[in-house]
Amino acid sequence: MTKRREIHLSEEVVRAIEEHLAELSAGSVEEYVEAVLRERLRREGYLEAYTPEEEREVTRRLRDLGYLD
Repeated sequence: MTKRREIHLSEEVVRAIEEHLAELSAGSVEEYVEAVLRERLRREGYLEAYTPEEEREVTRRLRDLGYLD
């Protein structure tokens, strides 16, 4: 499991996310904030496109579909 750290957000931001979780396709404020930050960091080149676990899963799926030997 990935180690977690606590951060603080303004009540206004948290409330806005909570009120629109369904529209934002997120299960929680934490899930949404992490997804948004992860995408931004990937786009800016500060975070790799895939974690090692995600890379293994993509490889497995492509192998299962017959795209890889």
